[in-house]
Amino acid sequence: MQQPPNLQIEILDRLAIDDLIGKVHSAAAQPGAADQVRGWRSEHGTEHATPRARSFVVIGPTLMFLHPCPDGMILPFAAYPDGTTKVYTDAEHAGESFYRDAEPGAEPSA
Repeated sequence: MQQPPNLQIEILDRLAIDDLIGKVHSAAAQPGAADQVRGWRSEHGTEHATPRARSFVVIGPTLMFLHPCPDGMILPFAAYPDGTTKVYTDAEHAGESFYRDAEPGAEPSA
């Protein structure tokens, strides 16, 4: 999978990223979260995520998920209804490509 055409990068300090990761992970584990993700996808289409993405959750109009960088660092992503994807990263990982070719037929997990 190639990087999404409308990828925005927001650089935050590592503490803020870790806090956001914890909130996304916690919200995704709540009852009903997977149903909300399915509803978001049926309304807005499938987000740009590889099969390695995890902890999907809908927060307001936004679908958020966690995705590993090539070096294993986990970063939070946000997919918006207009097709924009935003990654929250530290300065060290801002220039990395987060997307790699996925196996044919692989689906992201909810």
